[in-house]
Amino acid sequence: MGSVTNSLTSTANTLTNTPVTSSNSTTSSNTNTTGIFTGTSAYSNDFQNMISRAVAIASMPINLLTSQQTALTNQSKELTTLDTKFTALQTAIQGLSTAMGGASFQYTSSAPTAVTATLGDGAAEGVYSIKVDNPGVTATSLSTAAWNQPALTSGQTATYGLVVGNQVYSVTTSDNSVQGVAAAINAAYGSKVNAVAVNVGNSWRISLQSTTLGPENLNLIQIPSGNNPTSLQTQNATGYAVSQTTSTWASTGGPYNLIVNGTNYAFSPTTSSAQDVATAINTTAAANSLAVNAQVVDLGTGSNHDYRIQVEGTAAGAMTLDISNGGSASLQTQQGAATSQSGVTWNAAADAVGTESQYTLAIGSSNYNFVATDNSAQTVAATINSQFGSMVNATVVDLGSGSTHDYRIALQDKTGTSPTLDIQKTTANSFQAPQTTGQLAAYELDGAAQATSTSSSIQVANGVTLNLLGTNSGNPVMVTVTQSSGALSTALSSFTDAYNACVDEINSQHGQSAGPLQGQSILSTLSQSLNSLSLYGSSTGSIATLHDLGMDLGTDGHLTYNALTFMGADFSSSIGVNAFLGSATSGGFLKAATDALTNLEDPTSGLIKTSEADLQTQITNIGTQISTKQTQVDQLQTQLTSQMAAADAAIASMEQQYSYLSSMFSAQQTADQMYK
Repeated sequence: MGSVTNSLTSTANTLTNTPVTSSNSTTSSNTNTTGIFTGTSAYSNDFQNMISRAVAIASMPINLLTSQQTALTNQSKELTTLDTKFTALQTAIQGLSTAMGGASFQYTSSAPTAVTATLGDGAAEGVYSIKVDNPGVTATSLSTAAWNQPALTSGQTATYGLVVGNQVYSVTTSDNSVQGVAAAINAAYGSKVNAVAVNVGNSWRISLQSTTLGPENLNLIQIPSGNNPTSLQTQNATGYAVSQTTSTWASTGGPYNLIVNGTNYAFSPTTSSAQDVATAINTTAAANSLAVNAQVVDLGTGSNHDYRIQVEGTAAGAMTLDISNGGSASLQTQQGAATSQSGVTWNAAADAVGTESQYTLAIGSSNYNFVATDNSAQTVAATINSQFGSMVNATVVDLGSGSTHDYRIALQDKTGTSPTLDIQKTTANSFQAPQTTGQLAAYELDGAAQATSTSSSIQVANGVTLNLLGTNSGNPVMVTVTQSSGALSTALSSFTDAYNACVDEINSQHGQSAGPLQGQSILSTLSQSLNSLSLYGSSTGSIATLHDLGMDLGTDGHLTYNALTFMGADFSSSIGVNAFLGSATSGGFLKAATDALTNLEDPTSGLIKTSEADLQTQITNIGTQISTKQTQVDQLQTQLTSQMAAADAAIASMEQQYSYLSSMFSAQQTADQMYK
């Protein structure tokens, strides 16, 4: 049996060293794929021991990787703790910025019923004197009668025109009730008006209130079904010639010439003002039966006037129009031709009660709706120019003579695309009537000339807004803004606590009972960042270091905060305190601290964040390796078990044969002894 044992041992060693990826072919009766070895031979325990030893050896890399993964996981947990501490420090620094802003300032008003203040970031100590001449009034309108619009069925909608000033805004609603229409107005144009359903004498109506101060036309209109717009213009492909003064009109005196298609017509205005010259041109044109009209246009804005004389042909067709002064010097520049002109005398009749004219400026296929304060040609043309002046130029031409006027509106394209230009008019039902005429807020700040505003909140300095509530018997209101040291002191105390928490957490990673980050370079970097905060200094101003604000750095690396020291520094020089701390964006301690913490905590590039992500990646990769190697070990165990099962079966068979032969030899020997 000794040779058999040696043979089995050799076979087991061969199987143990078989690569994981190899295969072992046996007969189906001897193959074991369960991974659990159960033998019947006398050597089954030896086979099991060999399998266990091979699996243990193959599992050694897994144990090493698991140990590495555990170490990295512990480092990751500690880094997360540090992240929490430094995030709290970053929040404390942001708290300092907040305390330096409007939250740290307070104000007093000599007449709080007339003027209050709102303080924000950028506020500074100061005294503001303001005389409120008028706190302002918002314009309002109210439905003229009880709301009685028909209810809408499922799928139906109703469209209204919300008029604010001269503009018309489309409002579509599926709920035609007074509450539904008011809600639709607020949802679409709540920044312009506030619409409220009110019950007046048991009748529901819509109240409109402007969101800004000052006069404002507030109306709600609706175009009756089937009421198609009427075109007011006549198109002409050849257009109406237009020229305009090259530069601001200069009253230098005559003589003047009107030049039409190269022919000079001398004229002498009463004065050389733009208006008198235009009047003289029209007189000259009428006397010579010229199809020419002149008027004064103002290309300036507000009180900065830029008067020009515009000369326009009143008959369609090509025409050169010019004005000369003192010879042949041209004063005009030829403009692009006006391509449409009112077909008949402009109808300036006022709207009937309960209706309002809605005008539509048609530029090619695009329509722009508007209303005018009155229906005169001058007002309609001015409204077009104020709202749509970048696309068209509207001018009023008078085709009449003497005191008999025949006003028309001419439209001139400014887009360069030569679209069809038209003005259309539709009579709309008007639901509203003015209730309150708005007034602009009027005030005098620090004795300066009166100023006006569409808002009752006036920003008088960075971070300082004065709210005008009423007048103060004509007397100036004194608003005093001062800085409160309490909020800043609390913020400094919170910063100290957060700083010390970071120091303690870093210290816990050093020494005999050091944490999992012991020896990691990130600890040194974090310590340097903390040192840059505690040792920050300024070479200018009365406050040079954190020590001057009451924060002392101890030998243990901790900061201690003395509120009394800070109060004294703030009392003696609040300007110096503000200059030292600065802001998160402009400089000073807050800028340095914000930048240092951003380098650590930025979500994409911060050191702590990227280190956490890197550790997590390593942990995941090791987990993948462990899984792969465990699969290989499982395959090895299954393969060895199958091979050992086959060997055990073979030995068991040999043992049976041996037992049989041994019994035969024994019986034979016994028989030989019996018959000797």
